[in-house]
Amino acid sequence: MRHLILDIEAVAIDDVATYLEPVSAPSNYKDEAKIAAYIAEETKRQIDKAALDIDLARIVAIGYQWLGDDHPFHEVLLCKDETQEMTNLGKLWDAFWKVYIPGHTVAVTFNGLAYDLPLLLRRSLYLGVTAPKLQLDRYKHIDAIDLMEILCLDGRLKMHGLQFYANRFKIPVEQDITGADIGKAVADGDWAAVEKHCAADVQTTYLLAKRMGVLS
Repeated sequence: MRHLILDIEAVAIDDVATYLEPVSAPSNYKDEAKIAAYIAEETKRQIDKAALDIDLARIVAIGYQWLGDDHPFHEVLLCKDETQEMTNLGKLWDAFWKVYIPGHTVAVTFNGLAYDLPLLLRRSLYLGVTAPKLQLDRYKHIDAIDLMEILCLDGRLKMHGLQFYANRFKIPVEQDITGADIGKAVADGDWAAVEKHCAADVQTTYLLAKRMGVLS
């Protein structure tokens, strides 16, 4: 069995404003400055939220680690623009196909069934990158193990984030920023912070999978 530990970081697409709901201030707002501030704040909130929308997000980092006797490998691919994103998606899928055996090559993620894997496939579709047809059905997903789905019993229990479980299981992890800070880091051109955060999430996912007994 080969396992692919996987994590991605994303922000809203560059032209996201084209697809946002129109923003207007409440009718009781009369001051022009307050109206402008409200609209700016609400627009920013929608843009930040768009990074979680499969159709409004673009990938800025792909972190992965292969586990297998004949293919130990890990890296973070930074996607500073759509050209790099397209190239790195192709690189990821090329590496995937080299070792893929149905039922014996499994992606291990945290919230990957609902986010990471669908976004990888959707961005590949939008950018014209050939991608595998992964089986990601809710109750039958032989190509993926989602640690969050296991921990929350497929939604029957409260969902928590990766950092919560890292703290709860006493998993050592060095994080300078959180996932919520990725948008600002990208805007500031701090790609070193993006890379470090993505790499840390891959390592945390790996250690959590071992702690849960998903990996030996």
